[in-house]
Parts: sequence; structure tokens; C-alpha cells
Amino acid sequence: MERDLITQALHSICLQEGKDIKDVHQYLLMKYRIEVEELVLKRRLDKLINEEKAVA
Repeated sequence: MERDLITQALHSICLQEGKDIKDVHQYLLMKYRIEVEELVLKRRLDKLINEEKAVA
């Protein structure tokens, strides 16, 4: 299943580059004009981490 833009941004910025959720928020807002609350990003990041742990 292909990931959406938000999940791709969370994966590449937070997990691969080790940056903060605020950087993901700013990236989505500046590049795609998608405004997402940081709490939503935090929950999606937690879900993404749990899914990766389950696969590994």
C-alpha cells in the first residue's frame, strides 16, 4: 500500500533525518500548503513507529 504525503514526510523527516515534528509541520505547510496540527502529526508518527516495530 502506498503511503500518503503526510506519512511520507513523517517517515523521511522524523525517522530518517531525525528532525522534530515542527519541521514536518513547516515542510507540509510550505511545500504542499497542507495545514496539520502537531498533535495529529505526533499521533501518526507514533502509529508509524508501532507499525515498523511490528514488521521488524
